[in-house]
Amino acid sequence: MSPCKLKKSEPYDIFKQLPLEIINKIVLHLDLNDVLNLKLVNKMWRCVYVNQNEIWARICEDLNIRIIDYSRCLNDRSRHDSECIGYACVASEKLFGPLCDYWQTFNHYIMIIKNIKNNDFPTIYIRRPCVEQSYCTDDYIVNINCQLKDPVQIIILNGANKPINNKILPIFNEFEKLIRLRKYPLKVIGNKRYLVFEICSIIFVYSISKTQFTKRFFKVIQKSVEYGLNEDDFNEEFLNNHCDTKFDLYDHKLAMVHPAISTLFLTDLSTGKTYKELEFSSRKCNVDSMKCSDYRLMIGITRRKKKGLKTEHLAIVYHMKGCTQNNRLKIPLLGPVTQFKVTSNCIGVENTGSATPFITKQKNSYLNVFWLECDTFSFDCTRKYIYYNVNQSIFQYDLFKSMLSKFEVVQKIAVDAISNLLPLTPINDRYLLVRSTFPNSYDIFDVKEHVCVRSIQLTAGYSLVHVGKLSIMFSNSSQFMVIAFS
Repeated sequence: MSPCKLKKSEPYDIFKQLPLEIINKIVLHLDLNDVLNLKLVNKMWRCVYVNQNEIWARICEDLNIRIIDYSRCLNDRSRHDSECIGYACVASEKLFGPLCDYWQTFNHYIMIIKNIKNNDFPTIYIRRPCVEQSYCTDDYIVNINCQLKDPVQIIILNGANKPINNKILPIFNEFEKLIRLRKYPLKVIGNKRYLVFEICSIIFVYSISKTQFTKRFFKVIQKSVEYGLNEDDFNEEFLNNHCDTKFDLYDHKLAMVHPAISTLFLTDLSTGKTYKELEFSSRKCNVDSMKCSDYRLMIGITRRKKKGLKTEHLAIVYHMKGCTQNNRLKIPLLGPVTQFKVTSNCIGVENTGSATPFITKQKNSYLNVFWLECDTFSFDCTRKYIYYNVNQSIFQYDLFKSMLSKFEVVQKIAVDAISNLLPLTPINDRYLLVRSTFPNSYDIFDVKEHVCVRSIQLTAGYSLVHVGKLSIMFSNSSQFMVIAFS
């Protein structure tokens, strides 16, 4: 029907004539502000045209917002007035119906941004029992004390103004025997899906569903599945030869390195299979740091040169998409690697030397390496900038402009603002946690407005133990202090 044949009272909507897939393709070419304006046009745009996972998945990907990072979020909306500007989306959902998953995730992220900017988040104090070791995430705290009847206890964090739940972790018999010895180092790592304990290359894997921790399997990396079922398998010689391992976890992928045999192993925790082995050195070396990401493995090593007592420091990067054992990148360094920091298109190698290498992937699939002189650095979570500090000043390096090589890529955004003792740690694409120049204090720094939005002053004895999307945690000998953004 042509517009001239419509009655004046009937609005003409050309988009009703188009398939929803075509509308999606059109909206995908728009930027975020345009999409946010479209949802205000009318109920049809709000409930149908824009309420599509494909649209918001692209927006979340651009901002590096993952559903799993914000899955436990805003559990206590009742403390807020649903009519306030910051929570207009909550009222909108009540009026017009549910949002698609990625739009809901985006709204969770926006609410956390506003909470931080408005200082609208609480501080929670949790009693810390007498423990030998703790491990913290946004969702739970693992406390280990081998002298107790139940050596591993879990504190479940449900968000602001919600009760704290305590759980006793079910223990593998072999795990309990090893930790009772208190002779070999116990390492812990976890995320929202898995919790892993490691002793002398033996991993004990728990799956996490909501707040339930379930025993999955235990195995010895590099040995057969049946190994460890006999009591004499874990003899003293074996344990002593495997106590210097390091490991890292990304989603369901666990990477473990054995310095004694210079080999790195990849294990799929969803299946329990070790599916790849990579030899990273031809002679004995020390492993300084390692990192596992979606399709890359990074390892920093120190080894002696063939002649003399001098040592060499190397950063080794494996790209696991279509690459072979020999297709790896080695970067000589002036000091040992302290940590790797990663985005989808850039890798930074923090080390004790005077210069930091950054590795970017070009469109032609070649890897490009450039160097910055800095004390510490952090990536913007949107993958567009590098923030680094030199002599208490913060600088912003524009990765996109650097690829064009036509514009000024460095901008000083803060002077005499921070201490050089702590790396710049991203909370999200808007805020960094930095160590203040004042004793026992930290600042939350806004990289867009170039100001500190909040200072956190600590009493003596507190130390930083966790920085996540939903919280920051400090601890002393008697309690945990959780600054919860949700």
